[in-house]
Amino acid sequence: MAALVFTVVSWGYLGIGGRAAVLLALTACALVLPRPLRRRRLTATAEAAAAVGLGLVLLDCYATRAAGPAGLDAVNTSGYWAVVTALVAGGASAYGWGQRLRFPLGAGFLLMRLPVPLALLAAGVSHVQAYAAALVGAAALDCALLWRVETLVGDGADADHGGPHRFLRRAAAGFALAWALVGGGLAVLGSMTADQPGEAAWAFGPLGTLALLGLLASVRYPALPYVARRLAAAGAGAALLMAAGGTLRQLLSPVWTPVAFGVPAAVLLVVAAVLLRRRGGQPAAPTGLFHVAALALLTSFLAAVPDLARAVLEPPAHAPETWAGTPAHAWAWHVPGAALTGLGLLAIALAAVMALRVTTEPVAVLEAATATAAVTTLALLPASLGLPYGVAVASALLLAAFAAAAVAIGPPRPAAAAALVVAPGLALLWASADRAASITALGVCAALGAVVTWRTVATLELPRVAPTAAAGTVLALGAEAAAVGTTLGLSLPATMLVVLAVAAASAPVAAFGPGRPVSAEAVQHSVSLSLEFTGYALAAVALLLTAPYPGRLAFALAVAGVAALAIALRPDRRAAAAVTATGLLIGSSWVRLALWDVDTPEAYTLTLACAALVVGHLRHRREPAASSWATYGPGLSIAMTPSVLVLWTDGYWLRPLLLGTAALTVTVLGVRFRLRSLLLLGGTALVLTAFHELAPTVAQVLGLLPRWLPLAVAGLLLLVLGATYEQRLRDARRLRDGLRRLR
Repeated sequence: MAALVFTVVSWGYLGIGGRAAVLLALTACALVLPRPLRRRRLTATAEAAAAVGLGLVLLDCYATRAAGPAGLDAVNTSGYWAVVTALVAGGASAYGWGQRLRFPLGAGFLLMRLPVPLALLAAGVSHVQAYAAALVGAAALDCALLWRVETLVGDGADADHGGPHRFLRRAAAGFALAWALVGGGLAVLGSMTADQPGEAAWAFGPLGTLALLGLLASVRYPALPYVARRLAAAGAGAALLMAAGGTLRQLLSPVWTPVAFGVPAAVLLVVAAVLLRRRGGQPAAPTGLFHVAALALLTSFLAAVPDLARAVLEPPAHAPETWAGTPAHAWAWHVPGAALTGLGLLAIALAAVMALRVTTEPVAVLEAATATAAVTTLALLPASLGLPYGVAVASALLLAAFAAAAVAIGPPRPAAAAALVVAPGLALLWASADRAASITALGVCAALGAVVTWRTVATLELPRVAPTAAAGTVLALGAEAAAVGTTLGLSLPATMLVVLAVAAASAPVAAFGPGRPVSAEAVQHSVSLSLEFTGYALAAVALLLTAPYPGRLAFALAVAGVAALAIALRPDRRAAAAVTATGLLIGSSWVRLALWDVDTPEAYTLTLACAALVVGHLRHRREPAASSWATYGPGLSIAMTPSVLVLWTDGYWLRPLLLGTAALTVTVLGVRFRLRSLLLLGGTALVLTAFHELAPTVAQVLGLLPRWLPLAVAGLLLLVLGATYEQRLRDARRLRDGLRRLR
């Protein structure tokens, strides 16, 4: 404190020599003080004194340059500080090691990074790779120091120098990672901004060094945790990929940039897979390389996805004008070679990984992904080479045929099943741009689907493929019928009738399939269900598209109803098919009646009422104890309610006569068979009909009588009821009990 006070007070009165002497004296005191402080176990105070001493050393260097003795003020600033930081870094490291102090060690450790960048700056170097190399060299120095510290610890030196060694170990690891990230980032930046392949190749220096350091850390440093060693290997792989990809990028056009990075990624992926296959298990270095290569390859593929999607969807974009009957315009199918190459790289890499079997992913998923990528690549290849449109569609159909043969003949493989889905899908998608191509493709796909269905059912292989193939066959035949009808110039309703015929034909095919062994019954059942319900869906679509044409809709509904009646011959489909057939036939009759301008409600309700009564009667026979409200109630309500409502607005005599007769008949049947719903519904309808018919006459008669006579009759009735009140109550209870005994 005395020295500081003396310095502050007398600083303004001192000359250059005096000030230099004071600073040197203070610096010497600060650097000498830590040893006695450590002997007295004042470690924190010793660290503070050492920090002050190092700060004063840097201040002395600054003051020396500012004073300019021997022309130092004319020396290049960066060069001067490069020399100063090098000397101070070496001195601080030696001082901290000798005094067993952490702060001087850390300060010297940090200052060691400054001389080289400052020297490059002083020399006027502007190439970013030089600075990247300097930072990577600092990271290498940290790694060497870390290895040395670990060696000393392994030799037992940590017993005497536990504090400095632990500090150096942590500092070296942290700063090595920091310098590696910054240096690698600068190297990548220089590679990506380079204009010539030679400039980009300079990145191999720092990035190659980083890759070597990462691999050494992953392989030769088992003290690191497994995850850390995997990350180190992944970083090494990323450095190699960025260096190689940045150089290849300069040799290709900009659109091929994803491929420039995808090629080394695919190579590294295969190499890592081979290493994993040889060593077995999951060693850190190959696993890290494998994962970073897979990520890079996937990123390269994702960059090509938009171009691939546009190429795949280009033909169907012209389908509307093709099928609308308007003159089609000429169009060019452009498939970018870069995008297709990226997809091909992915397919090759996946095939290699699948062959080596080095991943924990399910084999089925890997095979399906490989087949999808490979089939898409091969199918797009003719268009990419500029071959005609028909060749591309034919190649997709040829791939579909190969896939069908692989499924039908070869052993069951998920790759074949995936190819069987992708290849026909692409063929049909692309063929939609031309009518002739569509008809051909649909016919081929239907034939292939039938063959695959037959073989998979016969051999019991790939049981999940059989229902899908069966459904696809029905859909292809339906689409084929629609395409042929449209091409022949048929109207939409006529075309939909053809589609409906295909849908109707699927039901008997599903019911009377080929002979099969007992063990194949489950597969055959699933195929039958797939055929049947796909046909139902096809029929529903045909009916919906026929809806704008009522005349054809009535006929189509009738055809569908007859087909449903045929399906009702099957014992397992009898109930549902009978109800469906009834609904379709009733709907057909309603549409036809509407076309004839029939507005009589009974014409619409009687058919539905008859169907409901038949269903209710069948249930009554099966369940004699069932309530008549559940069996006959719905049918009678549908039959009588509309007629009773229309009765009050109809002045014609025929409706009341027929309704009264029917209501009387229903009431008598209800009494005869003791059915409550028939008795009440028929009686209610009969009373309402009688009231409707007698009301005008009664009103006319009452108008002729004196006004006091109705009141007198009403009073007389009240007297009679009052006199026989108990008897009337007993009659009401007997009536209630009688109704309750009815079903």
